[in-house]
Order: sequence, then structure tokens, then C-alpha cells
Amino acid sequence: MASRFSRLLKPGAVMGRELKEHIATYEGHSREKGELDNEIRLLRKQQDETEDNLAEALAEDEFQRILRGQQECAPTDNELVEIFKRHLGRIIDKIAAKYQRSVYLDADMRKLKAVIDKGIAETNSEAGAAAATSV
Repeated sequence: MASRFSRLLKPGAVMGRELKEHIATYEGHSREKGELDNEIRLLRKQQDETEDNLAEALAEDEFQRILRGQQECAPTDNELVEIFKRHLGRIIDKIAAKYQRSVYLDADMRKLKAVIDKGIAETNSEAGAAAATSV
């Protein structure tokens, strides 16, 4: 098994099925965590671009009002909040969901790592005991 945990095994130690399953689950979680991190990065980029576009559009509206000599006032703070919610709400909800999954994965991975470390220690201990009795 080409795992980062394999190097922790003593020579001649053989992992049991359950330990292999824990390691496979951990590695699956690790891959998913990497994918989530990438998705979050892309969503953050989309958020930044949307914020920039909104700011530019609002500034352009203000500029056009001034050019036309209109005395209309700019959007109120509440109107601005609604505009940003409408355009950014979906992106922010997606980011929040990704972060939530990431937090749960981190917790699961910490627990799995503790189980794996304990399993490796037991496997190494059994391998050491077997080697001592066969000598």
C-alpha cells in the first residue's frame, strides 16, 4: 500500500483489513478536502469578481446621473445591501456550505488519524512480539 502511513510500519508488519479500510477512508477524505479547498478558492475568486463588477456598475450609474445633471439620489444603504445580497447571496451560500463540509472533514480526518496511529502502533507491537518469539 503506497500510503503516507505505510512508512510508519515496521518491516514485516502486516496491516489488517480494518486498518487498511481506515487508511483508504482517510485518503478519500484527504482528496475531497483538496477538492473543497480548490472549489472554495474558485468561489472566492467569483465573489471578488462579482463584487468588483457591482462596485463598477454602481459607480457608473452614479457617474451617468451626474453627467445628466440628475438630482436623483444614489441607492440607500438598505438598497445597496439588497443589491449585494441578490448578486452575492448564492455565491456566499455555496462558500458557507463548502466551509461547513471542510470543517466536518477536518474533524473526521483527525479522528481517523488517531485510530490509524493507534492501529499502526498495535500492528508494530504485534510484529515486534512475533519477531521476538521467532528468534
